[in-house]
Amino acid sequence: MVVDRYKDMCRTIDLVREEFARFQQLGAGLSSSSWVTDLLQDKLSGTPIRAYFVAKTAIWLKDTSPLYSALPYARNERLFSAQLPFIFEVVITIQYLHNQILDGKSGVTSRERISENMLAANLLKEQLYRYIATQLPRSARNSTLEAVRKCFEQVDQGQHLEQQFNTYQAFVQGQQEWKETLPQGWAGDLNLDAIAPFVNKLKTDLPAILHVQLDIYFARIYLTCASLFVEASRLLGQLLRVPTSKMKAVLNFSVCYGLMRQLVNDNSDWIPSRFGLSTKTKTAEDHFSDLRNGTLTLPTFFLLAEKKDSMLLQFLNKQMRWSATFEEAAFTEVLSSNALYKSIQNTRILSEIALAYLPQKDESAAYLADSCEIVHWNKFLAPCLNHPAYQHYRKGFYRQRTRRLILQLRKERTSLQQVPASNWWQQIWELTPETPPAVTRLVAVLQHHPAGKTS
Repeated sequence: MVVDRYKDMCRTIDLVREEFARFQQLGAGLSSSSWVTDLLQDKLSGTPIRAYFVAKTAIWLKDTSPLYSALPYARNERLFSAQLPFIFEVVITIQYLHNQILDGKSGVTSRERISENMLAANLLKEQLYRYIATQLPRSARNSTLEAVRKCFEQVDQGQHLEQQFNTYQAFVQGQQEWKETLPQGWAGDLNLDAIAPFVNKLKTDLPAILHVQLDIYFARIYLTCASLFVEASRLLGQLLRVPTSKMKAVLNFSVCYGLMRQLVNDNSDWIPSRFGLSTKTKTAEDHFSDLRNGTLTLPTFFLLAEKKDSMLLQFLNKQMRWSATFEEAAFTEVLSSNALYKSIQNTRILSEIALAYLPQKDESAAYLADSCEIVHWNKFLAPCLNHPAYQHYRKGFYRQRTRRLILQLRKERTSLQQVPASNWWQQIWELTPETPPAVTRLVAVLQHHPAGKTS
């Protein structure tokens, strides 16, 4: 299904911006305190993906709820098209303010800037609670507040997991008791079953010594990124009274989607500042923050798998100090080692799994599917694909083997579209709502994918 996602995003965000005006009016003086709301306003001046995700997922779930028309807020379109999308955009903005402190991004390194970020995040959070308590329908307030607080708690736990276990130093020291640091009650929430075939595929590419760290990495990015998408979907399912059996596929899509977007972000972290590439929340100078902080991401795992002495490993071992001139050398090395190219290709595999959870003939799902195209093209890929190292990578065994795998996954996934009956998917969905047939096909392909060298 061909869609014009950009126009649709603009229409959606127009409604969300109206909530921002109401949000400002709730707090005395908040509308004039630009240092509190400028990041949120800047995000809403574009087309923020989390607000859009919530709006389109709500439409998708309405069609699966047999009780929707009887709900007290069934005719309250503002709740699902504007208010909830706005709420989760505020949540991620507060998280960005904290992340800038923890990672030293956007120049938030001085005591003054750190204090400003902390106070802005605190004020936004209190204002968000006030907005939920006064603007949402009464029957939706408690569950929404619980979901929001859960997002804040999980991202903080994820940040702790990153600093204590998802670092090169933790890897060198051999720390493996990371699960003990997480609340025991989270066993059901931190469910990565949806990406298990993908992680197992990565483990066939990487040496066993990196497998524990790989598990830590995906648990961490689930908590710091994917959980927001998952909790938003879970909240929508609760409010719309969607049957539990039908929610499993939606939640699994949310897991894959959120992790996929974080992998895209981690890949883009390796682009030198001279290219001037930035987003609403990330300046060109913020790049290489993962490397500078010693945080392990998917490109770094492929780099470590080479087991070769290199400048990047010397830096991770603290044998070198970071400087701005080091950017070009780091960029060249991560490309010439093929580590970044391998990470980019594997991110596309995760996208195929995410797409397999979406219904084929649903317009709102088609818009979500189109947003997955970011794995195939985004502005941060251009410097990588235009680099001479890419031509060498294209000829290599790993790239060709992975490309064949991606094409095979896509063929299996899209073959469902060739079935002539217009209501075929809906019939299958009613019979097996928990696992779409396309997912079963992709899992089988990945399970039979042969292990291969990383070079």
